Amino acid sequence: MKVKSRFLLFIGVIQFVWLSSCVEAYWPEIDKYENKLVVDGEITNEPGPYIIRLSRSSPVTEPEFIPFTSCEVIISDNLGNSEILSEEEPGIYITSENGIQGEIGRSYKVTIHTPADITYESSFEELKKPGLIDSVYAKVESKQQQDSHYDMEGYQFYLDTKLAEQDTNYYLWNLDATYHYNADFLIRWYFDGKLNWMVNTDTLYNCWSSYAVDDIFLYGTAGLSEPAIKGYPLHYVNTETRQLSVRYSLLVKQFTISKEAYAFWTGVKEHNSDEESLYSKQPYQIRGNVVNTMDPTEPVLGYFHVAGISEKRIFVDRPLAPVKFHYSICDLDDADFEAYSQMGMADPVSYPLFAVESPGGRRATPPRGCTDCTQKGGTATKPDFWVD
Repeated sequence: MKVKSRFLLFIGVIQFVWLSSCVEAYWPEIDKYENKLVVDGEITNEPGPYIIRLSRSSPVTEPEFIPFTSCEVIISDNLGNSEILSEEEPGIYITSENGIQGEIGRSYKVTIHTPADITYESSFEELKKPGLIDSVYAKVESKQQQDSHYDMEGYQFYLDTKLAEQDTNYYLWNLDATYHYNADFLIRWYFDGKLNWMVNTDTLYNCWSSYAVDDIFLYGTAGLSEPAIKGYPLHYVNTETRQLSVRYSLLVKQFTISKEAYAFWTGVKEHNSDEESLYSKQPYQIRGNVVNTMDPTEPVLGYFHVAGISEKRIFVDRPLAPVKFHYSICDLDDADFEAYSQMGMADPVSYPLFAVESPGGRRATPPRGCTDCTQKGGTATKPDFWVD
């Protein structure tokens, strides 16, 4: 479910939202929004299987995923086709590999029957032909930092869309990033009770790490002279970490969504940009497209998306000088050289120990995080899609 990270950002911060309209602080009663149904799912023009996550809203002070289990979840189209999803994990409902498939021009809805015999249902939404991405690109830009003697530098990513067939289109973008980074030293030897030559010295030198960009990116083409977007700013990646230290890849998925879904995510984005204090006359819950069929006033959180998707992946290399990086780097010191000489006294539970060679030819055993790139959270397995 590719909208997952963005939606979890919404429910993880708060289960409802207040819009700012005055300077009088308002702290509403929030208990009535706890233990409510949360729906997170979609069907698209891409091949299934499709995933729908059902959970119960948690206390605002302790956000967590609380699975809503043992429900009957059905995706239906306007031609009478439907499929009952299987609950593969608690609260995770999935279509079969050869089950219902999203087709452009058809309309789809989700129906949920709970163990308490309550039925929730979304309205039919048309699966629209996806608008196409023309290009995704990055520019080196600097940004001011508070309480710092230097400006932050990095890549600002941008997107252009191709000219759409319809005058008015609503887009939501999902971003998945992967970056290649290195350990600070190549491993020359390893010690497992005896000293061995490291045949593949870059075994733990190259790593890749992936993450979903949690920011909300959306835009509508209504009011533009032509239905094409130029220079839409996506996220910014600075040089304070290793993300841009070797090579960085960004996968952009463009969802062509309904006007109603656009309004939903606009509300979520406005809330996430609010200050910590709440300034409002009245509480306002962001309502999605799923309702209790017997009690439409019941708060139901989340959205079942029906969306056309197009995507584009780009790769960018480490920005060239004069761009400067500011992440910490390991330096060898006396303790590291001494650690090498004392490897034979180490507890076997710490094996293997890794040794490196200094520029002067001396051997040292620095902390593992200096030689093993997986200690920084990544994996030494190159992704299948990676291009060097």
